[in-house]
Amino acid sequence: MKLRTLAAAFSIEIAVCLPVSAEDKIQGTGSGSDPVVATVDGANIFRSDVYAARTQLPEQYRELPMDQVFLPLVNQLVRSKLLVAKAREENLHESAAYQDRLRLIKDRLLEEALLAKVINARLTDKMLRAKYEDAFENLPSKEEIRARHILVKTESEAKLLVKKLDGGADFAKLAFDNSIGPSKSQGGDLKYFGRGQMVPPFEKAAFALRKGEYTKVPVQSPFGWHVIKIEDKRQSKPPTFEEIRGKLRQDLTQKIITELVDGLIKNAKIERFEVDGSAPRLRRIKPTTVR
Repeated sequence: MKLRTLAAAFSIEIAVCLPVSAEDKIQGTGSGSDPVVATVDGANIFRSDVYAARTQLPEQYRELPMDQVFLPLVNQLVRSKLLVAKAREENLHESAAYQDRLRLIKDRLLEEALLAKVINARLTDKMLRAKYEDAFENLPSKEEIRARHILVKTESEAKLLVKKLDGGADFAKLAFDNSIGPSKSQGGDLKYFGRGQMVPPFEKAAFALRKGEYTKVPVQSPFGWHVIKIEDKRQSKPPTFEEIRGKLRQDLTQKIITELVDGLIKNAKIERFEVDGSAPRLRRIKPTTVR
């Protein structure tokens, strides 16, 4: 199995390259807690370097066992060592372009470090649960229905379909053979939906039906003529805390960052100038939402 991905500023090839038990061996061999796993012209590559490189992979690859990515990562680190040594040999690390880029990277890392510190200090599990309870715990359940429909262009076509259903025809097959709607290939299945998600004429007719019933009179909407059948009815439930945890964390993280940045802007003296360096139109930046 071979997969290719860009990881940070380098690419690696991920393959099954070590035995199943290799991860345990990797973590337990060598002298000390951080053994040398390779050398390049006398320069050491430590196991911690490999684990650090692994953290830069996209999430789906970070979740792979270390035995699948260890050797490709080591090989990439070897290549990186060689390239860096060559660049230093040519004094590229002393160039103005390199120094400017390095300054920007350092500033970005400091920014990320500050945000991580603030977020880790403020964003607690208790805060997440409080947000969940406020948003979902007392949310009333709502009726949802699962429906199929057959969409056709004319009323006469729809009436003919109703007659076929009255004669015992299979609704899903009729939808597959006759519907012009996007759910045609699923036998007209629209899955579960609640009120407010469909156009009014469709919603009114669908929610008036009982489970197993279909519309005896075709329903007209801006899309055409519908024959609707109700497969199931249920009361919707709010998502569990674990199901929504990631979204809650994302929302609260954004809120914390916004409050931090707005506070810094409010207490700072900030001047802006035009692109040519001339007098600015706005001499002070007001707090604003960070997106």
